[in-house]
Amino acid sequence: MGAMDLVINEVENRFGISSGNASSLLSSLLGYINEQGSGLRGLLDRFRQAGSGDSVSSWLSGNAKPISVESLENVMGGNAISTVASRAGLSAATTASALAFMLPKVVTRLAPGGVVPTHLPAEFTSYLSGPTAAVASGARQAAYAARTAAERTEFPRYIWPIIGLIVAAIIAFWLWNRASVRHVAFNVEDQVRFATQRATDALAALKPGFSAQDLANALNLDVINFAPSSAEIPQSSYDFLGKAAAAMKLAPAGTVIEVGGHTDATGDAAANMQLSQQRADAVRDYLVKQGVDPNMLTARGYGDTKPVTSNDTDEGKFRNRRIEFTVLK
Repeated sequence: MGAMDLVINEVENRFGISSGNASSLLSSLLGYINEQGSGLRGLLDRFRQAGSGDSVSSWLSGNAKPISVESLENVMGGNAISTVASRAGLSAATTASALAFMLPKVVTRLAPGGVVPTHLPAEFTSYLSGPTAAVASGARQAAYAARTAAERTEFPRYIWPIIGLIVAAIIAFWLWNRASVRHVAFNVEDQVRFATQRATDALAALKPGFSAQDLANALNLDVINFAPSSAEIPQSSYDFLGKAAAAMKLAPAGTVIEVGGHTDATGDAAANMQLSQQRADAVRDYLVKQGVDPNMLTARGYGDTKPVTSNDTDEGKFRNRRIEFTVLK
């Protein structure tokens, strides 16, 4: 099953529309995201500016809670929604409701772990109705045409499977080349800066009486960008960790939070395990020095044993290198 097939199925069942209609909605939504300045990041910024910052923070924490149709219309505008409705062959009312339900689920899948991609990941491009889908469709038609020609000219039956494999190889190479070109655009500094901003916003948005899980969700939006093979906390993270410590002091009595250290899969597994423990210890120690009760925090290194995505790209490795806060009590 593809990355977004479950979302399509959910929309289809919830709103009683066809699979084709649901797929068209998803394609239009992904296309709309692609067209925004700075892609998904730009769209999320627009939701924040429209007063939906809490919703954005929850999506990036993995909570795909739907937004109201009114909030969606405030950002997308009635004209854009009507255009999507026309393409999907649905009423504007149904389209708005379906998009409000679909968007949070799309965001959680596009930004696992709260890390917003700088471009649409390769596994999602097949859901677009643009060039990628066109190439894939064209390749399928070419393979079918080759098979038909082979049958009509009485070619040996083993020929057309070989032709199909060649066409598949061409598609794979094309997609790999697209991913390689986009890969260059990944900017670590931008990701860290954006993560710190949204985590800071999430901490500021915590309401009196917040739960330990609310706190952990906000903390996990941040990225502490350790230097390679180093457990020294970068100075750029001091300000946020100071705010994190202040929030922790207001957590419910008896709260216990684990500071988990994680690495990517580069290098020796044993060394990664040791490095992740050192990084977790460093963060815990810093928070304790800022006045957090030592009994409230534990530290554990997991090395590269719990990746959130593939380690095949720099972006994937960046997502896997993380400090993760988990509520134990």
